[in-house]
Amino acid sequence: MEDSSSLVSKEQLLCSICMDVFTDPVTTPCGHNFCKSCLTQCWEKNKHCYCPLCEEKFTKKPELKINTTLREVANHFKKNSASGKPYVLCDSCIGEKLKALKSCLDCRVSLCKAHLGAHYTMPNLKEHKLINPVEKLEDYICQKHDKPLELFCKDDQMCVCQICTEEDHKNHNTVPIEKESKEKKTQLEKTQTETQQMIQERLKKIQDIKHSVELSKVQKEKADSVEVFTALVRSIEKSQAELLKLMEEKQKAAEMQAEGLIKELEQEVTVLQRRDTELEQLSQTEENLHLLQVSVPLSVY
Repeated sequence: MEDSSSLVSKEQLLCSICMDVFTDPVTTPCGHNFCKSCLTQCWEKNKHCYCPLCEEKFTKKPELKINTTLREVANHFKKNSASGKPYVLCDSCIGEKLKALKSCLDCRVSLCKAHLGAHYTMPNLKEHKLINPVEKLEDYICQKHDKPLELFCKDDQMCVCQICTEEDHKNHNTVPIEKESKEKKTQLEKTQTETQQMIQERLKKIQDIKHSVELSKVQKEKADSVEVFTALVRSIEKSQAELLKLMEEKQKAAEMQAEGLIKELEQEVTVLQRRDTELEQLSQTEENLHLLQVSVPLSVY
C-alpha cells in the first residue's frame, strides 16, 4: 500500500470542502468523495442534501459509509508526508550546519551554498563530479576502483565508473547516469499515470459494486413478489388444466353413451323397416287364406 499511496498525488486526495487530505472519506451517489464530517456539516448548514462539487441534489438523504480503501490510501499519504526524509546537512559548516545544495563525489562531502562556491571558481575543483545532496556518498562510489559512478551499463544494468568501462565493461553500451535516470523517470511517470488511473478505476468499481448491492436488495424484493405471483399463476393454470381434463373426460363418456344409444336405435330402425316391408306386402295380397295363415304380430313390441 505504501507504493500505491506514493503514486497518488495530493490533489487526488483533497476534500473539496476543507481542501485538506481526506479524513474518513465518504462517497456520494454521484461518485464524488468528501470528508464525512465536512459533508455532514455542509448538509446540516444548507438544510438539504446535495453534492457540493457537481451540485446534484438527492431527494433522499444517502447513507454515508466510509470508503475504507480511499481512507487507507489517504492515511498512508499523510504518514509518508509526515515522515519525509530530512534534508542533507553541509559537512564543512562549523557549529550550526546549513542545508547542503550539492554533494561532491570527488571530495566525498556535501556542501552548502557558501562552501560550494570554490567548486565553481577554483580550476582544480571545477572538474569534480557534483550531484544533488545525498546522505550516503559511499553508495555513489565504485567499490572496486574507488571512483565516482558516473555511467550506466545497459548490457549489465548497473552503474559503473570510468575505469570499469576499460575493464569488465569494455565495449559495453554505457550512457551517463543522468541520461539513464531521465529515461527512467519518464518510464516511472508513465507507470505512475497508469497506476493512478487503475486506482481511480478500482475506487469507482468499489462504489459501483456497493451501489449494485443496494439495488440487488430491491431487485430481490421484486423477485420474491414475482415468484409468489408466478406460483399463484401456476396453481391457477394447474387447476384449470385439471378442470378441462375432467370436462373432456365427461364429454368423452357422454359421446360414447350417445354413440351406443344411436347404434341401438339404428338397429331397431332396421328391424322396423323390415317389418314395415312385410306388412306392406301382406296388406296388398288378395289371398285371404294366406293372409289369415301368416302369423304377424299386430303390435310393434
